[in-house]
Formats: sequence, C-alpha cells, structure tokens
Amino acid sequence: MPVLPSEQRNVYKGEPARAWVRLQLISVSDRIQELEFLVDTGNPCAIIVDSMTMQSLRWRDSVITDSDFGILEGGWLRIAIPELALDVRTLGYANDSIVNVGKRSHPEFAGLVGLPFLRMVEYGGDGGWFWIRSSADG
Repeated sequence: MPVLPSEQRNVYKGEPARAWVRLQLISVSDRIQELEFLVDTGNPCAIIVDSMTMQSLRWRDSVITDSDFGILEGGWLRIAIPELALDVRTLGYANDSIVNVGKRSHPEFAGLVGLPFLRMVEYGGDGGWFWIRSSADG
C-alpha cells in the first residue's frame, strides 16, 4: 500500500483571503522561530523577511540587490518544515516595505515565500485550503 505524503494544510486567511504556509526559521545557534508566510507565486525570491528577522537568523551574508520596493538585503536562511522532513538553507532577502505590504492582508504574515521555495515542495489548493507536501523527488 503506498504511503501518502505528509502535508501542511492551511485555510486561506486575510483580507483578501490569501494562501500561506507555516515555516520554522532556525538560527546558527539552533534557535527556532515558527512564523507564517504569505505565498506569492509571482515572487522570484525563495523567502522575504523583515530586516530584524534577517539579522537574527541569517547564517551568512549575501548580495544586496535592488527591487521595485527598494533594496533587498541578501542572506542565507535555514528553513524547516518538520512534518515534511524539509530542512534546507536557501538564499533569502530582507525588505521591511515588502513585509509590511503582506501584513496588510493579515498581521501575522512575517513575510513572503515565492516560487523558488515552492519548487522545493508540491503545492496546490482549492476553494478553501492551500496545501504543501513533500516533493515526489524527495
């Protein structure tokens, strides 16, 4: 009998209702922060957080780049989703203006995840739920 993949399922929330995921961000000293992130498939960055989160959880620095919202401060972040057995380090960015735009939909959104993150998992949704699960490629 095939084993069904573990899944994180979240009811859309915010105004307007938006897809979101719950991630753990892990510091170099193994401090864990569990946060909710707005899902934006049009976002070319794996993850965007606020400046303070980047400063406290960054594993190492990376490039600074420009965007329509201003400077994006690059840094490597460790992202985990225990129920999916996902634990990766990925390039992320900090920009307080972008995070504040996401908070307009719901104040608990700590940032955004984009297509590079979503390519690490399978994702989908219907009228009531957005889900992510382990990628078939492992």
